[in-house]
Amino acid sequence: MNPEKLRKPNKERLVQTMLGEIPDRVPHFEVAIEDKVVKAILGRDAGSTLAASRGASDDTFFAPPMDPYDYIDIVNYTGQDVIGFESIWVPAKYKDDKGDLHIINDGRIKTMDDLEKVIKPDWELDLAPRKKYFDIYKKAIEGTDIGLFYLTGALFQSSYQFLGGFNDFFLSIYADRELAEALLDMCVDFYLHAIDIALDAGLTFLFLADDVCFKQGTFLDPVLFKELWLPRMQKLIKPAKEAGVPIMFHSCGKVMDIFQDIIMELDVDAINPIEPYSNDIYEIKRKYGDKITISGNIDIAGPLAFGTPEEVEAEVKEHLEKLMVGGRYILSTNHSIMNDIPLRNYDAMLNALYKYGVY
Repeated sequence: MNPEKLRKPNKERLVQTMLGEIPDRVPHFEVAIEDKVVKAILGRDAGSTLAASRGASDDTFFAPPMDPYDYIDIVNYTGQDVIGFESIWVPAKYKDDKGDLHIINDGRIKTMDDLEKVIKPDWELDLAPRKKYFDIYKKAIEGTDIGLFYLTGALFQSSYQFLGGFNDFFLSIYADRELAEALLDMCVDFYLHAIDIALDAGLTFLFLADDVCFKQGTFLDPVLFKELWLPRMQKLIKPAKEAGVPIMFHSCGKVMDIFQDIIMELDVDAINPIEPYSNDIYEIKRKYGDKITISGNIDIAGPLAFGTPEEVEAEVKEHLEKLMVGGRYILSTNHSIMNDIPLRNYDAMLNALYKYGVY
């Protein structure tokens, strides 16, 4: 196999892996590369590859994504097969005393009366800007083998982190179920519209992300969590399934306990990021590796951030040797490429991929 070809982005490599086929090599995917690492790669300021890390503007209610041509330069450097952007948080709004609109990010929705005052996402302010950037990104990758992903779907996390507040949202599940479900349904409605726009743009894969676990398990009793969350997330999955677009799901925390009963029932093609602190990725591979593609697990608090390039190579080599067997493994970190990761170590991770990750 031509070494230069192995380093080039190719969306078919990623699709094959997500569908259980054997590609030329293990794919590499990072949902975010932060701004200092981007600058080290490009030699210029271009921001982070994930707009959500930079926040949203009260003027546009949408954080514009990275310039696609900067992103293309990055994936040509890393060998990642896709570029993309996010609609991870639900842009529900409130009107202040002057009549100006602001994003709700302070957990202010405590009652049904509060919810009735919310200005819900609409086409002009929230969906049209996303459609604009899909058109821009789609045009930028024409004539290349680079694909397009879309990050969205944080219905639980938007509700507990921004809309209702962590404690109050989870208490409302028991004390005011109507409010909790109304918040979740508002999120689902926005995400469904956003996903429709993304599918029209020709997605390579849909990346649904919702942090529903911490290190010990789900934030909520697993039975109640499944009742509230699973059918709603399945609604978000359905349009992509019907369009034949592969789906990756992300949740931090201990997903091992919900793998059989919830993750496998969700019927996604890939799971990310399999944090090493609370999951045994090799056990997950042994039990489910022929049914679902695994992405992640390279520890950003380990050698990648604090070790030598030789230590990074050793960790990546071990993962590849144990996880690429039979396909269905995507090399990724357990979070993203953060600013405290030296470029020399990220390079060591990528070089180990090309050295040990070829089929």
